[in-house]
Amino acid sequence: MRLQHRIALVLAAVVVATGFAAVGPATTANAAAPTTGRYTPLDTTRVWSGSVGTTAKVITIAGHAGVPSTATAVVVNVEVEKPTAAGYVRVTPRGVDARVATQEFSARQTISNLATVRLAQGGIQVKLSAGSGTVYLDVSGYYANGSGATYTPLDAARVFQQKVGTSAVRVPLAGRGGIPTNATAVAVNTEVGTPTADGYVRVTPAGKDAVVAAQVFTRGTTISNLVIVKLSGGAAQVKVSRGTATVFMDVAGYYANTTTGSVFVPMDTVRAYAGPVSTTARTVRVAGTAGVPGTATAIVANAETEQTTAAGYLRLTPAGQDAQVATQVFGARQAVSNLVMTKVVGSPTDRRVQVKVSRGSAVLDLDVAGYFVDGSSGSGFGADVSWPQGGSTSGYPTGQAFGVVGVNHGLATTTNPYFAQQLAWAQASAGGTSQPKVQLYVNTANPGQAFKDDPTLSRASWPTSNVDPGGSSAPNPYAACTTGTAALTSTGCSWMYGWNRAYEDAQERGVSNPASYRWWLDAETDGSWQKTTTLNRATLEGMTAYFTGIGAQVGVYSSPSEWTTLFGTVPSTSTLYKLPTWRAIGSATAAQAQAACSAAPYVAGGRTTMVQFVSGGFDRDVSCV
Repeated sequence: MRLQHRIALVLAAVVVATGFAAVGPATTANAAAPTTGRYTPLDTTRVWSGSVGTTAKVITIAGHAGVPSTATAVVVNVEVEKPTAAGYVRVTPRGVDARVATQEFSARQTISNLATVRLAQGGIQVKLSAGSGTVYLDVSGYYANGSGATYTPLDAARVFQQKVGTSAVRVPLAGRGGIPTNATAVAVNTEVGTPTADGYVRVTPAGKDAVVAAQVFTRGTTISNLVIVKLSGGAAQVKVSRGTATVFMDVAGYYANTTTGSVFVPMDTVRAYAGPVSTTARTVRVAGTAGVPGTATAIVANAETEQTTAAGYLRLTPAGQDAQVATQVFGARQAVSNLVMTKVVGSPTDRRVQVKVSRGSAVLDLDVAGYFVDGSSGSGFGADVSWPQGGSTSGYPTGQAFGVVGVNHGLATTTNPYFAQQLAWAQASAGGTSQPKVQLYVNTANPGQAFKDDPTLSRASWPTSNVDPGGSSAPNPYAACTTGTAALTSTGCSWMYGWNRAYEDAQERGVSNPASYRWWLDAETDGSWQKTTTLNRATLEGMTAYFTGIGAQVGVYSSPSEWTTLFGTVPSTSTLYKLPTWRAIGSATAAQAQAACSAAPYVAGGRTTMVQFVSGGFDRDVSCV
């Protein structure tokens, strides 16, 4: 595989894809969650404040306010005070300027919102779309590799409802709404109803009165926002800065120091949906389209509601569930954004959330900032390795859901010297997707033209009859393979060349029980090929005939341009017809790879079942089925 020089998959934050059972209420994972992407709650601490304008302000957070240098993402409350112009604030990874609006504001309007942001080089960046304002960042926790809590998403349930004033009210949460007594932190959607004065609400660990304003509100206006709060003695506390208000809390999930929950995978924000919402529930697909694997248990996203035709609220819940919670409250013709965390349900590659508004209609932009995955499927993404990765397991990816191993050493007539170690690596894959846990791929070629052009080349690998290396006569559907110069560019010998290479791959390269695998035929233009697509197709047909003859599955791997150059259009009379496609798209994101799942297969009648993309110098694979 030429792309093999970029192969392997490093799951820096566990990266994470698919299965066909619907996801019900949260249950214990089938395997221990990875040690990556675990959460450590903090007493809310101000990590930065300063003036921000339309030029991105880079803020280093790792190494400050209790956030270690190894952190992969942070949870921060973002307050924009008295902006000089109407607009919105963007909080993104350092160097990444996604189109997400973390929160909208009017001129002179102070707003506050929660954000979960991937750390890039230890930092994030903040900018306003117009004017300037003072921004306060208060960190309440971080994700990192190593020790820490896993997350368990819950069906939204009301855990608190009470009138609150300027004196802190203790909010017992452990033991309510599915939150266990060992929970270290909770994610709760917090609604402040009909406040009697302008002010803000604070939600903090019990006994801690941090300066953070979880939400800023105006008199008589109901607001709603997500809060992730550390628990102290199983409780949080809530207060408003002025007057009174009725506070509602609906739990979305909890964190605990266990191995049975899910870990967080941060990502650069990807738009999962942009379109209308109404009072009729609409399901939105988030897995298999936005870089979220089908094995994800929950997502973290920014929900922006705009073009609202009436005052009301947005509900964003797991598909099929219509909880009480108001994810956000808005006025007519108002744009509002806030962070959401919700469990996802559905089939592999098609897990969904549900959205609706209480009145009128609106346009929703849903931007995914990360997702959670448990240990039952490892990362949820696959990986492929071969001889360039060597024989040291320390250089192989970890947490892969499925693994694909190269059988050859770069040429169709060679053996990967590290095959045994790499096969063991693939056999340790977590599974959990619809893909076989272990798959193989082989290099392909047709050097007949090269032998004809250069008589000095050894022709030992070129067939001279229909007898294979095992001494059996092959069922060659074309004219019998013979000797002579003309045979170097004959259909019969081209077919037989493919049959012989497949025989050697299955019988002479250390593969036990070759019929039990899916074999991918790796076809790339850097190999030796004939000048006509018919002869090249004949070689793959010979390989396919051998592998299917022993009961194995077969598919084709290539990039779109290389396939067209080498093989053209496959007719329905070819044995390649209906074979599945493993599509290579080069450097890309997981979301782009998932989008490529909908591309036409290389072979008519088949379908694209996997897409390989290159990220960070390594090959990764998404499952399309």
